[in-house]
Amino acid sequence: MSVHELGDVSAQNEERTNSNENTKEDVNTSMKTGDQGPDVAEDLVPDVILPSNFSKCSRGDLVILISRMLSFLIQINDSAIKSEHNELTRFHSRVPPQISVYDYLMRLTRYSALEPAVLISSVYYIDLLSAIYPAFSLNSLTVHRFLLTATAVASKGLCDAFCTNTHYSKVGGVQCSELHVLENEFLKRVNYRILPRDDNILCCKMERQEGLFVTDTYPEGNVRGPNNGFNVLDTYYRKIIEIVGSYDSSPDKTKKAHYSMEPLLKKHEIEPSNKKRVLEDSEIKTNSNKKPA
Repeated sequence: MSVHELGDVSAQNEERTNSNENTKEDVNTSMKTGDQGPDVAEDLVPDVILPSNFSKCSRGDLVILISRMLSFLIQINDSAIKSEHNELTRFHSRVPPQISVYDYLMRLTRYSALEPAVLISSVYYIDLLSAIYPAFSLNSLTVHRFLLTATAVASKGLCDAFCTNTHYSKVGGVQCSELHVLENEFLKRVNYRILPRDDNILCCKMERQEGLFVTDTYPEGNVRGPNNGFNVLDTYYRKIIEIVGSYDSSPDKTKKAHYSMEPLLKKHEIEPSNKKRVLEDSEIKTNSNKKPA
């Protein structure tokens, strides 16, 4: 199962969030009436409001959200492995590594200075790779090597400055030659389409069916989203918060917090400082156009 296939789960999480809110109201009521126990305050889960722009979100919160999402996927896919015979890929380990998903992703983020766009791209790459490579699924045997490969590739494709494979392999705990193999495997599978775009999956499928390196035809009936389809990371950021923002939505319990995103500002909801700046700029233009007497 991929992230895209978890879209229906967001409705269930909304119900959980509503039930949690009702529970909080009951707790607050009991606190007012003096019926609460000594540990009620410790059981409350704080609410954390995240910025609507993922680039302004702290990397610590992003790592926690992504760890929740990956742990949720791993829990589902690991249960499917027991009932199905899956093909081994280059991303498979012999046994699940001892380090947790959160600790491993935090290690990569800390020592390789991963940007927010790189972190969210690693989630996007799950859908991209699994859509055109059915043998791959994110589970406890593939998640660590996939994360190392995805963050290294995304850093090189999206950032002006990045590290060498020697550095990434040391941080990730693999041989540099193995990282080369994983990187080449990933790039060939996705046909080097590493810039996140909303039609990459369709284009990769067409190229694979037609046996072409790059297709010269655009998928019929497909309409690119805003910013010519390059806003896909914003979509994934919102989707991650919707699916695993609730503390109870994922087996990962690293941080006790309910995450939600601040409401998007509309065009007429501009900050007063920005309005003042726009008026000043218009006055300057008007005065500059006046002819001297």
